[in-house]
Amino acid sequence: MAAFGLGIAIPIVFSFVARIVPSLAPVLSVEGNELGLNVVYFPVGMMGIAVLCLTLEAVLLGYEHSTVKRVVLNDTPSVRTDVFYLLFRVSGLLMIFSLIFSLGSLYVVTDTIKSKLGLALLADVDSVVVQFVAWVLIFTFLNYWAHRLLHTSFFWDIHQVHHSAEHFNVLLPYRNHPVEYIVATLYGVGATAVLGIKPEVMMAWLAINAVYQSMVHSHYDWKGRWLEYIFITPAVHRIHHSTAPEHYNSNFGILSIWDRLFGTYIPPVGEKINLGLPDPDQRNFNTGHFFAEIMSCVWRWLGLNRLRAD
Repeated sequence: MAAFGLGIAIPIVFSFVARIVPSLAPVLSVEGNELGLNVVYFPVGMMGIAVLCLTLEAVLLGYEHSTVKRVVLNDTPSVRTDVFYLLFRVSGLLMIFSLIFSLGSLYVVTDTIKSKLGLALLADVDSVVVQFVAWVLIFTFLNYWAHRLLHTSFFWDIHQVHHSAEHFNVLLPYRNHPVEYIVATLYGVGATAVLGIKPEVMMAWLAINAVYQSMVHSHYDWKGRWLEYIFITPAVHRIHHSTAPEHYNSNFGILSIWDRLFGTYIPPVGEKINLGLPDPDQRNFNTGHFFAEIMSCVWRWLGLNRLRAD
């Protein structure tokens, strides 16, 4: 409840401070700034979708094999970390850390992107179906390449946070480093500015994608192999999280068309897949020292570990 309350309070406080100190308004802009105080619905929506997916998975898999049981038992460091990142996101602290790591420039940059790239190419398309289909194709294409970028040597120290999970569960999508959130915000805002998507289309996509991201990290395998020709399914996505070298750099997308087209698709395999990082002990993840882990990733990413040791 504390995280939920904080998630509602932070946007209100930011809006209040921005009104009192107008010079801080560009820095304290929040997602959904155009919605005013309605931005408080974001933490409500995130928590609601998390609860929905927890319930859905428990029904499909049964309680004994569900994320709910892992959370209730609280006996797995990896799942405890996933719970932390859910609360981290819902509380708005992810947004604050992203603001800090961007040196206060995140929303200044996004406002600049909106003003410079505000082409709104699809704004005159009346059909929400056409807009939705166009958005899905373009966004998933960008998401595919952004995900591949996160797997390069430049961003891997940051993206390891997500891959350090040792168990699949529906809370795993929330396990993302604030720097990764910055990357996602920038290309998401850029795509929105260029295309000019209707708000109702965007809200529908955000809800559908949130459910998809949770369920693709579930151990529930979707029925119908034909789905693998359209989506990256849980069985396919587990390969992406595999510790086996032959599975590195595969199955990046949401739609499987992009992996198939660019040669990174690996179909489901029959054998058991080990999840996590190949050398987890060297990266101190899932320790319970959540904020220390976040900062540790930044030190490694910036190459400051040696300086700190000296």
